[in-house]
Amino acid sequence: MRELRLARYQAGIYTLLIMLVLITPLCGLLFNCGCTWPWQGLESHCNIHQPETVHQCPWCVSVLMGAISCGLAFWAGFVLAMKPIKSGYDVRDSAMAGVQKISIATELSKRVVVGILGFLVVAVITGWLSGYVQEYPYFFLLSGGAV
Repeated sequence: MRELRLARYQAGIYTLLIMLVLITPLCGLLFNCGCTWPWQGLESHCNIHQPETVHQCPWCVSVLMGAISCGLAFWAGFVLAMKPIKSGYDVRDSAMAGVQKISIATELSKRVVVGILGFLVVAVITGWLSGYVQEYPYFFLLSGGAV
């Protein structure tokens, strides 16, 4: 049981690290603003660095909207990765109860995947809301291109 508890904490840390790598390219994908992977320059190609741009990236130009959107997405992913999983399995229900054991790698993988999916769902929703509030003309596939 201690190993499964340890897997929860490891999943939370792994999920947090993956989310930190994914947030900037996700910004670029959602808003077509130029944000990219950390090893390709992060936000250095973002349209906030172009003063002639009429509509600038909602997450990068507004610290408040970016912090709220990303903060909620990070929180959701981290909580989902750390959340106790109730399997519905009761030891008393099986004659093979002593033989069955949950694989730590499987548990860790499931938690990280659930955390990342939760992060992506919340990031897309809050990203759309911040773009809508700031009247940004592009969101993922819903418009022609960045202005």
